Amino acid sequence: MRAKATYITKAVGRRLFWAPSDLARRLRGEAEMVPPRGLSFVGHGDFEQTGREFLGHFVELGQLEPGDRVLDIGCGIGRMAIPLTGYLQGGSYEGFDVGKEMISWCQRHITRRFPAFEFTWSPVYNQKYNPFGTVSAAEFRFPYDDDSFDFALATSLFTHLTTSDADHYLRELGRVLRPEATALLTFFLITPESQAEIDAGRAEFAFGHPIPGAVTTDPGTPEEAVAFKLDDLGAMLDAAGLEIVDPVHRGSWANAPEAPSFQDIVVVRARGE
Repeated sequence: MRAKATYITKAVGRRLFWAPSDLARRLRGEAEMVPPRGLSFVGHGDFEQTGREFLGHFVELGQLEPGDRVLDIGCGIGRMAIPLTGYLQGGSYEGFDVGKEMISWCQRHITRRFPAFEFTWSPVYNQKYNPFGTVSAAEFRFPYDDDSFDFALATSLFTHLTTSDADHYLRELGRVLRPEATALLTFFLITPESQAEIDAGRAEFAFGHPIPGAVTTDPGTPEEAVAFKLDDLGAMLDAAGLEIVDPVHRGSWANAPEAPSFQDIVVVRARGE
């Protein structure tokens, strides 16, 4: 815990040249925006700590700059947006999600204080997270123009999308990113190393049920947790005009040594014109 907090303080401070007292003041302001516990489900990890951890990843792994225009795909209730309010200086943020109540909370508590942070509700169907959605994820068009963003993020999103939905979302990501722009995405990836951990019963998830193009933990509700083979993900990224920025950062879910996070982190870059 302490080591991660120190790391992020150094990373953010180096980029913005904040004094420690200024950073502390900003982080206290973030604490005022923490949502109620009933709306802040994040799976593994603490809401605030997870957001700050990923701010460090965005800066150090994704090369996020303070003046970037940022897209958060599946933004939830602002877990990533809140720490970004203290980092983006001259930049802006757009987030969308299928959770209507979560988006309303973000609009009331974040946008009101930070007008450059905007949140949009999207009525996309997901068997687990939005069973009353009216739009298929495989047909949903992100509500933004082509070449709109310098940086994008999607944390714990592709781990809940089936192959056709993930393929479409990656194509939409490729459409809205500017040439040479980057994105930081998280996945559960099936590699020889993670498969060995699964076979030995040491991985967090077994992923024992094949579905078209992927594997899941629950055939009845595939969106519960979805994993892709790394080669299959590479093919989808290529079709979307995106390429992996090596290395892939393996996650602790499959006991990867020195894992930076629970899920696998993949940084991608949009192809130049």
